[in-house]
Amino acid sequence: MSVSLDPAVEALVDAGQFVLLELVRIDLFGKGAVPPKTVGYHRGGRPFTFNGLTYLPNRWLAPGAFTASVGPAPTKRTIAFSYAPTVNADDAIAKIRTYNYLNAPVIITNLAGDPATDQVAGILTSIIYKIYAVRFPRGAADKDGNRSLTVEIDLVPPGRSTRGSTLIKISPADQNFDNHATETSLEYVATNATITEEWGQRSG
Repeated sequence: MSVSLDPAVEALVDAGQFVLLELVRIDLFGKGAVPPKTVGYHRGGRPFTFNGLTYLPNRWLAPGAFTASVGPAPTKRTIAFSYAPTVNADDAIAKIRTYNYLNAPVIITNLAGDPATDQVAGILTSIIYKIYAVRFPRGAADKDGNRSLTVEIDLVPPGRSTRGSTLIKISPADQNFDNHATETSLEYVATNATITEEWGQRSG
């Protein structure tokens, strides 16, 4: 599938001179009384608004790289955030444990900007993922006893057809996405180890 770039972005790419602004958008699911929330982050020094969403600064530490291995495990990308406490009520990373974050959609977008004017020309790349796992590592203590607090988020592509065979069932919605809107062949996968289910056509 080919994707056409915005002419302004294409002109910057052809000229070989452009700056990148990386954005990450996370659509977190609600949990109990906590409603769902869409948040955005970038690695600049001040809030940045794009397509109606304000991306918060100074939280997203590293964009991460892809890792993969031989076997059924999906290719993963790990991104890191600062997990230091904050009083910002809109900073969901600071309280991500209060949300149902597993399988939440994440979109990482690279914007191309004009280095001469510092203006955004348009989108260079935009990739969608799902949250696969979240970890909360603590750094070693420094001489004053302080530790760095971070949150590492593992991302995977959103569909089995993209991830490859993982030998796991994500959801009926994933099955529908990969096959057909009315696909139900995996409806009983979660129970077939303990409950006898009939598959296929009956003989009589």
